[in-house]
Amino acid sequence: MRATPLDPTRAPALKYPEFGLAMGYVVGRHFFGMEDLHYGYWPDGLTVEVQNLAHAQSAYTDFLIENIPAGVRSILDVGCGAGNTARKLVERGYQVDCVSPNPFLTRVAREALGARATVFEGKFEDLAADRRYDLLLFSESFLFIKPDRALPQAERLLNPRGYILMTDIFKAPAEGKSPIGGGHQLPVFRDLMAGSRFEQLRDLDMTERIAPTFDLLDLTYRDAFRPAYDLLAARLSASYPWLMRVARWVWRKKLTRLEDKHFGGRRNGANFARYKSYRLFLFRIRSTP
Repeated sequence: MRATPLDPTRAPALKYPEFGLAMGYVVGRHFFGMEDLHYGYWPDGLTVEVQNLAHAQSAYTDFLIENIPAGVRSILDVGCGAGNTARKLVERGYQVDCVSPNPFLTRVAREALGARATVFEGKFEDLAADRRYDLLLFSESFLFIKPDRALPQAERLLNPRGYILMTDIFKAPAEGKSPIGGGHQLPVFRDLMAGSRFEQLRDLDMTERIAPTFDLLDLTYRDAFRPAYDLLAARLSASYPWLMRVARWVWRKKLTRLEDKHFGGRRNGANFARYKSYRLFLFRIRSTP
C-alpha cells in the first residue's frame, strides 16, 4: 500500500545537499518507482536503462546486507535516506535505529518504519543516544562526515568488538580534474583507518558495478533534462526578453558552470571509473590489549 503523500506546504526549507537529496527522492519515486537514494548496483544481465534503476538499487541493498557479519543483531543506519534499507533490515530480523540530518527524509523514514525503529533527527556526529550497536551502517553517508569526528563517535556508539560497514564513493588518484564531485581521498582515508582503533576486515571494489548508473544519469540529462531546460529558456526568453537578457548576463558564469556540469557529457561511467573508487569496507574495533 502506498504511503499517504506528505503535505508540501509543511516541507522544511533545506540547505544543500539536503535539498538535493530530498528532491532526488521525490522525483525518483514519482517517475521511476525508486524507494532508495543510493546508486544502482548493476549485476550481469540487468540492462542499463531507466526502467531498471529501481532493480539495480535493490540489488545494491541485497549486496550490502550480504556483507553484514554473522552475529550482528543491532544496527544504526547512519544517513538512512527514506528508510527503505532500514525497513529491509527490520524485515530480516535486525534491531535497527536510524539517524538522519534531513528533516524531510526523516519524516519519510518515520512514516515507512513506524514503531519498528527509532529515527533520530540530526547529525551523526552530534547524536547523544545512550544505546550501543553491533554495527554502524554508512551507505553513501560517510562522504558527508569529517572522518576525524566520525571515528570517535563510532567508538562511543559501538558495542565492544563492534563493526563499521561502509559503502561509499572515494576520490581515486588520477590526472586532471574530476567532473564528478564527492568523496574523501582514498589514500588519506586508508591511512586514517590504519592508525585508528579499527581493523580492516574487508575491502571490495564496487566501481565497475556502480559506474553504469552514471551512464544512465548522463543519458537522462542529455535526452530529458536538456531539452526541457532549452524549452523553458526559450519560452521565458519569448515572454520576457529583456528580463532574460539581464538574467543571462548577471548569472552568465553560474549558468555556464551549471550547463557544463550537467549537460557537458563528462559525468559518465568512464569518468566515474577514472576519477572515483566505489568501495565496500568492513571494519571492526580492535580488542583491548
